[in-house]
Amino acid sequence: MTRSPGLGGMRGALGRFADRLFGRGGTRWAGSVEDLLFEGESVRQEVAVGEDRVVVTSHRLLAFTPTRDGENYRQVDLPNVADVSAGHDGERTLLLQAGRAFLYGAVLLAVGVFVDFGAFVPTDVFANASAAGRIGLGGVIGLVQRFLNLVASLDEFARIVGALVVLFAVFVLAVYLLTRDRAVVVHVAGDAEDVVVPVDDGVNIDAAVADLERVLFGPDAETGDDSPDVGTDANEVGRGANDHGADAESGSGDLFG
Repeated sequence: MTRSPGLGGMRGALGRFADRLFGRGGTRWAGSVEDLLFEGESVRQEVAVGEDRVVVTSHRLLAFTPTRDGENYRQVDLPNVADVSAGHDGERTLLLQAGRAFLYGAVLLAVGVFVDFGAFVPTDVFANASAAGRIGLGGVIGLVQRFLNLVASLDEFARIVGALVVLFAVFVLAVYLLTRDRAVVVHVAGDAEDVVVPVDDGVNIDAAVADLERVLFGPDAETGDDSPDVGTDANEVGRGANDHGADAESGSGDLFG
């Protein structure tokens, strides 16, 4: 077994720095793609994007993501692959928290700006309370007056708290942007979750997406002629199970040799 970096919870440059600093890592599967192939299935294209990679076979798309949290391997049947695009991989919870905090802060700011509590709170109702002091109610009247003054200044508190909450939302959003990775996103038809494959720095993500689009949706997608080494195997699989059985009898159907 070999070691693979980048299994920490954070993403992007900060995440990789934290992984190196704290020595976080995990074990990586040491097998080969051929170990996962079905009978009659062959590899048509393999696209490496650093530690992670995407393999397109005659039947499925296989994604190996040892540097990402969660599953290290996912498979999608080719008919369910809807699209491939360049995107990002990050902590979605941070993005949701930033949006929620921004909404709360904006509401508080709106209340503080457009609502004047002092206009409808009678802060001067006990301005002439000397008689109450003579009968021993001065302390109670003073407490009520302070409470009314507090209510009258709620708009100012709302502006201060709202501004702080908005600043917190900006901070959380900045953390999300700094810790996310570039990624190849394989869009899956239906309700299944999309396959996200992080891309290392220095890897041409546009070229990786173009390679996958060519083998999945290009003119060679039906025949598998994009790779001279495996094109024949892809054609044989496309002819159906009966042809495969005939090839196996003639000795040409062994795809695992």
